[in-house]
Order: sequence, then structure tokens, then C-alpha cells
Amino acid sequence: MSVIVAFATHSGATRTLAETVAVTLEERGVEVELADLAENPDPAGHDAVVLGSAVRAESFEKVAVNWAKTHLDVLVSRPLAVFSCSGSASDPAKGGKQKATDAFLGSLPLRPVAVRNFPGWVLMEKIPLHERVLLKSLRTPTGDFRDLPAVAAWARELAPQLTR
Repeated sequence: MSVIVAFATHSGATRTLAETVAVTLEERGVEVELADLAENPDPAGHDAVVLGSAVRAESFEKVAVNWAKTHLDVLVSRPLAVFSCSGSASDPAKGGKQKATDAFLGSLPLRPVAVRNFPGWVLMEKIPLHERVLLKSLRTPTGDFRDLPAVAAWARELAPQLTR
């Protein structure tokens, strides 16, 4: 069983979530390739796919959307899990929902076996200046909101779903 854990990150938080998923799946005996979507990895050689994307301006990263469109034939023919990473996912008012994830999944004929929206971080030193100005004007809460144990728990639940 081989799984590609492919991710698109903006400031690095999504990478840490993808790494946690990869390590947890490996602990379950799954062969894993961890791949940055900026390098356009080929999912065809894998039995399943985990796709993760950072969320910026209520959208998945463009590289994640383009990669999914390019490899759509593979993604619809294998078990697929999708996760997002966003500072706004830590907002309890959202109830675990993420417009960006819903929009991404609504734009393509994907049927993931699992979907999860995880909190990331909003660390001003990792964000470009023009985005910092916007975030400050919106009074966006800053900090590291990641819950890596929750990510690992999701990956443990995910392992049997990917091996169907």
C-alpha cells in the first residue's frame, strides 16, 4: 500500500500537518511519499492520495487546485482524503467548516473518503508584508493554533479508509 501525502503551503504550517499525517500513516505500516505540490509530484504510482492545502483569502492554494485538475483522472480512481490548514479554522464559530474546502470540493468531481479542516498558524513574521497589513486591519488573531495530536488522530482514522 502506497500513499502520497501531497501538500501546498504558504507559510509552512500545512507542511507540518502533512508531515504529521505521513509519520502517522507510516506508523500504521503504510508506505508514504511526502510531496510538496510546488514540485508537481505524480500521484499515479500510488494506491491512495492525501491532499492538503493552505487556505488564503478563502481559497485553496492555486498550486493545489491546478494539481488536482491536472491529475483528476488519478484522484477520482483512488481513495482520496483532503485537508485544509487555516488560521481561521481555530474559530469555534465555524464549527469545523471551511468555505475554501467546500468551494474546492464543489468545483471538481471528487469523492473523498475523508475531509478535515485543521487550524494552522497566523505568524506575522512568516507572512508577506502586504498580507500582514490586511490581517492587522481585520484584527485577525495571531498565534500557532495547530493541534498536531488531532491531526495524528485523524490520520489513524484515515489509514483503513485509504486501504479499501
